[in-house]
Amino acid sequence: MTNTQLRGESPAGQDETAHRRKAALAHAFSLAADEYDEANGGFFNPIGARLARLAGLRPGDRVLDIGCGRGAVLFAALAEVGREGYVVGVDLAPGMVRATAAQAAGRGLRNVCVRVDDAEALGFPDGSFEAALSSFAVIFTPDPAAALASVRRVLVPGGRFGFTAFGADEPGWERPGAALNAFLPPEAARVRQSRAARFNPLGRSPEEAAELLHRAGFSDVRTAEHPAATHYPDAEAWWRSQRAGGWRGVLEAIPAERLDEARAAALAELAPLMAADGSLVRRTAIRYTTALRG
Repeated sequence: MTNTQLRGESPAGQDETAHRRKAALAHAFSLAADEYDEANGGFFNPIGARLARLAGLRPGDRVLDIGCGRGAVLFAALAEVGREGYVVGVDLAPGMVRATAAQAAGRGLRNVCVRVDDAEALGFPDGSFEAALSSFAVIFTPDPAAALASVRRVLVPGGRFGFTAFGADEPGWERPGAALNAFLPPEAARVRQSRAARFNPLGRSPEEAAELLHRAGFSDVRTAEHPAATHYPDAEAWWRSQRAGGWRGVLEAIPAERLDEARAAALAELAPLMAADGSLVRRTAIRYTTALRG
């Protein structure tokens, strides 16, 4: 029984809630697409490259990148599979798809495709890929069991699945986000009531992720943590990165007349984390999980 069922929400209500959540994610990331890579690529691109290496991609592999964003995994996977391989990137956000497809075309790449699709109902035939990767995407799906079943279906027997999730942050970095959340209208605040509520079990702990993967028919589940750091030359760079990433949805939900006040509150909470020269370094543990289709 799901949490929503325990609260008495009907299956139709659950479907509507999931639909609204997906639509909100697609809208927020489409708005952020043009700025996303410039503001956040220094953080996400090395993580995508590590995930591609840990997945053991081979020349000639067909790879699916789920929640491809601006291509942190997609372009790293292309480098691993070579000209004989092929990589498809899918994302809920049309803006991300347009920007990444244009980037691939600008590079003259022929063995890549980017399109809008949903991790919970992937539009590919069974056994289409040797590997499926997802960096900070499947951890947000409203129905992770459906997403895993969909991923398993499109993999060949023995195909590899890998994804990333956030581990522990340095203390103090939760405060600027909490300051922004305080300006949300009540309904939006309930949706983002806690970090745990924003992630499904794949993103909450290695134990929960492994249990879901085994139940979905995956084997040889392995998780490793590696540190990552984001460098901001000043507070304004941090603010730009919030507008160009997952926090864009929160900023859009804050009433326009209160956005300057919300920004000031968040920057006040950021001040104790600054170095003497005004720069900031955010250190985060990143979890990399890999598994095989059993």
